[in-house]
Amino acid sequence: MIVNYIAHLHIARRTQTSYAGNLLGDFQWAASPDMPAFYQGWRLHQAVDGYVDNHHQSERFKRMARQGRRRFAGIVQDILMDYWLIQEWRQFETDEFDAFAHQAVQALIADRAYCPPRLQHMIDSLQNENWLAQLGSEEGVYRALRSIQRRWSLGAYLTPFIDELPALISQAQDPFQQFYPELLSNLPMMLQQIDLKR
Repeated sequence: MIVNYIAHLHIARRTQTSYAGNLLGDFQWAASPDMPAFYQGWRLHQAVDGYVDNHHQSERFKRMARQGRRRFAGIVQDILMDYWLIQEWRQFETDEFDAFAHQAVQALIADRAYCPPRLQHMIDSLQNENWLAQLGSEEGVYRALRSIQRRWSLGAYLTPFIDELPALISQAQDPFQQFYPELLSNLPMMLQQIDLKR
């Protein structure tokens, strides 16, 4: 269940690894070492998820006072990571977000044939209408959460988060500002560890 497209695509760009590979970690599809570019991106996705899940700022976000259960706050945090990355894009990159979104979609299209069906479907959706920028709006966050609700057996547990969405967006800003630059600075070490384990 992938919920933070933008962060993983941005990391693919920063590390010059496969855009599609960096999305594979949430599509229940293990990349083969016989496809090195995909495999490296897949392993990097796993390393990034582990880093974010265990970061003290993630724990801080999950502990904040709110209606929704702490157990499910990580899903919301992932979506809000994308929201704040788009909002603060120029802190990390010199080009406009729309230019990056176009580049990312073109890279995904180029690798579409090697992707599992669900990821192919997502790439087709992006090719027909590049909706990545919408994830940087409150309405886009709302739609993303509703989409997860429809597809997930435990989706009802997201309702309290949706009910207080503006407060959640505000709560997520400072944790994002604290941990995302740290994550980017740790990417070379993550890549080195991945390459050593091949």
